[in-house]
Amino acid sequence: MCNLSGMQTHLIHLENNQILEVVTEGDPRDSAIVLHHGALGSSENMAPFFRMARERGYFAIGITRPGYAASTRREGRRASDYFFETQKAIQHFQVKRFVSLGWSSGSPAAISDLQDDRCMGAITIAGDAPRVSSDWDTYYEKYPPRNGASEDFKFPSLDELRISKPNQIVQLFGEALSRKDIEICSGKFSSDLSEAMNHGLASGDFGAIDDFESDASPWGIELEAITKRVAVFQGDEDRLCTPAHGHFLADKLGNAELFIESGEGHISLMYNKTSEIIDKAIEFLNH
Repeated sequence: MCNLSGMQTHLIHLENNQILEVVTEGDPRDSAIVLHHGALGSSENMAPFFRMARERGYFAIGITRPGYAASTRREGRRASDYFFETQKAIQHFQVKRFVSLGWSSGSPAAISDLQDDRCMGAITIAGDAPRVSSDWDTYYEKYPPRNGASEDFKFPSLDELRISKPNQIVQLFGEALSRKDIEICSGKFSSDLSEAMNHGLASGDFGAIDDFESDASPWGIELEAITKRVAVFQGDEDRLCTPAHGHFLADKLGNAELFIESGEGHISLMYNKTSEIIDKAIEFLNH
């Protein structure tokens, strides 16, 4: 169960004995901010947005993707059908309109939610773009991170992340972190990150494996045809999803705003720009 103040964990029983883990903040109402976590973790990854939603008085729903924590694996899931879990959650809480936020590998899920008529807009935060697109290499070369890094890093093993402690995050991710990422990961928020990985990976590796397979596959979504509003937040020193991702999504989506945040990395972006991101979500939700 989630132990961050105010957040509650729910297990929604679906057909075929499937379970969906959902984390909420605030009292259910007919509108909501839906949150999609990054790879290797769980809804606790989105802690800064849960906290800000509470401050602003909005109902937030975190979707724990299949294969992570208590959410039953849905083998073969892809970006085009990620909205399935969101639909089940908003139906459970009788939500009539929502805006979807996705961080890192949660970005495809946020974009996928736009297929639902109740979704008023989406926000990607250091979000993955479809790397298998024919012109991806052009973007990757044109928009490197300002710190001169690339995405070519050796990641820690899933076993290491499963038992990681807050004071180990910086060492585990090493060169993958920017200067501001290190500040966040070595400070008071380090427990958010370690707890998210501990919880998400406790049930096994399938959530991460399925994320990696999905990220390496075509999304099956025609980005250019999307007319709903999308905000793309991207740090210019992100070493995990380099600025190419933000530029690609902003260029390809039919109605997107791009916010390049100077000096921000993959993790620091969501902590240092939480207020601006939630402001944009509320703008979309109330439009």
